[in-house]
Amino acid sequence: MAAPRLLTPRSALGGVLLALLIAVLSGWAPASATDASSSTTSSSQAQQLADRYAPVLVVRKHTKQCGDGEPYLPISVDAVLGRAEVTLRTARGTIKAPTARQLAGAGPNSYLDLPGNALEPGCTYEKWYDQIRQGHEPTIYARVVTDQGQVAVQYWFYYVYNDWNDRHESDWEMIQVDFDVPTVAAALTAQPSRTAYAQHEGSETADWGEDKLRLVDGTHPVVYPGQGSHASYYSQQHWLGRGSATGFGCDDTSAPGTEIRPHVALMPTTVPTDAGDAYAWLAFTGHWGEKQPTFNNGPTGPATKTQWSTPIAWVEDQGRPASVDLPQVPTMATSAFCGMVSQGSTLFQRLLAQPVLTGGLILAAIALFVWLGVRTKWRDSEPGRVDRTRNVGQILAAMFGVAWRLTPQLLPVAGVLFVSTYIVRTVTGLATRIGPQGTITDLDPGVNAWWTWVIAGIGWVLVAVIDAVCAAIVLDLLQQVRNGREPDVRAAAVEVNAHRTPVYVFLVTAAAVGIALLTFWLAPLALIMLTLWSLAMAAAAVEERPLRAAFKRSAQLVWTRPVKSAIVALLLVLTAAGVGPFIGGALLLLTGWPIWIEDLMGGLLTAVVIPAAVIGLGLLFFDLRRRADQDQTDREPAAA
Repeated sequence: MAAPRLLTPRSALGGVLLALLIAVLSGWAPASATDASSSTTSSSQAQQLADRYAPVLVVRKHTKQCGDGEPYLPISVDAVLGRAEVTLRTARGTIKAPTARQLAGAGPNSYLDLPGNALEPGCTYEKWYDQIRQGHEPTIYARVVTDQGQVAVQYWFYYVYNDWNDRHESDWEMIQVDFDVPTVAAALTAQPSRTAYAQHEGSETADWGEDKLRLVDGTHPVVYPGQGSHASYYSQQHWLGRGSATGFGCDDTSAPGTEIRPHVALMPTTVPTDAGDAYAWLAFTGHWGEKQPTFNNGPTGPATKTQWSTPIAWVEDQGRPASVDLPQVPTMATSAFCGMVSQGSTLFQRLLAQPVLTGGLILAAIALFVWLGVRTKWRDSEPGRVDRTRNVGQILAAMFGVAWRLTPQLLPVAGVLFVSTYIVRTVTGLATRIGPQGTITDLDPGVNAWWTWVIAGIGWVLVAVIDAVCAAIVLDLLQQVRNGREPDVRAAAVEVNAHRTPVYVFLVTAAAVGIALLTFWLAPLALIMLTLWSLAMAAAAVEERPLRAAFKRSAQLVWTRPVKSAIVALLLVLTAAGVGPFIGGALLLLTGWPIWIEDLMGGLLTAVVIPAAVIGLGLLFFDLRRRADQDQTDREPAAA
């Protein structure tokens, strides 16, 4: 046997260079996730691991087509590819019914165009999804990789449409389960170390065993996709997002939910190089939805994401320990913030879809407000004289003057308005915590329980009564100023107790307008009633008219100056109802303050503005009554 050769420095260097050359030629990359289904680990073990920890999805219950709830479930890509109504648009032309092979070679500037208009979806995508889902069970894709000495099991979800603030065709979401072991074989005998749920451009993490991580059968994490956005959450709640990582707006995963256990398809851990591979679509670097401006553009696929190449670093760099959940009982600030973002997004999408029409309407509305502000008269409002004629601007200016003069008397009224609202909200919040043990599809049964609705209903009726009494007291204070008396809150309260018709007028108006506003089609009727009856309280308080006569008197005065009445009445009522929520929502949008502070400021502002609005409506009553008397006087000589 030949003697062994000694290892010389030259031969050692040659060996190192040869090893490096082999590593480069084989595509070795130390910073990237590696295939966990290599020769050291069989694909059957990867499938076993993926099945063992496959997530259970709980989507918001959807019972009526085009109704509330989540209509889309994760589906196989195969349900979309090869369909005649689907088009692949590339720089080289369009391809009907594209296949995975054609997607693989399409290039980055290509778009998969599904049937519909992403900016004006209507019910098109939902109806189409209901067609293509036939024969295709809910499906998610599992990918098992090793990265930085750990095993990561990724679950990718494909939805055909994203119906949130950023509407776009197709949506790729995912979650990840990490194991602090180096191989899949070891992961099969170990317990996961943590999970990460992708949410918009970031993720939320939870250690395995943490209370917020709910498990089915001990191993299957429960995922609550946000309605429309499909961002993955750990609980049923409303969620606040104020940036790209958390999404900009409010996600809704609230109960009731529907449990989904999707089929798990194990996909390659690396992008296939064979265009004939069943998963060749992973090589598609273009967009999975039609081309649209900004965030309405179709998303790119899994292999283009950061977490594909560096799954462990993605969790460590972009993961956060918690998301911001909103109170179970919506607050003034949170409701306003969610509404402003949602309506603002809708307006922006309409502007993109119909720029000339929508832009023209916006400019016309701005021009109208500017014209009205310039045209009216603001000076010489004489807040010391209550009973006189005024222009719109003078009514508003006098309103602030009278309110300032009555500040000592209005502060306790505002305090009662503020405290009553927060007591009811607090009691309702406590009621939501009463109830039996929840299930994964309804974690907090008390939120939608009958007793919560009853308590909330009784509470808000009491708030309406308190609001009515406070408004009547403010009108009596205005009467005291008109009559030259020293304003006295106690005397006003005694008068309201003795003469309760203004309170009844407020409650009837609030009930009728509120019921009409519950439906979109009756909203115009609600605004008409609000205008015609805006002076009924003042008619009942000042002229001591009975209930029906007060409403009749209000309508008569409004018809003498209908445009002016509508402008002042709607401006004051809508401002009183909306300025507090708007400021609270704006603070929530622009600051990082705790929600309770922003809601507190919005509530205080509302409590201050409501009495001022009542004063403004009182001044409008005196103005229109003066003008009606003058009109009557002018007609009498003509009749004679």
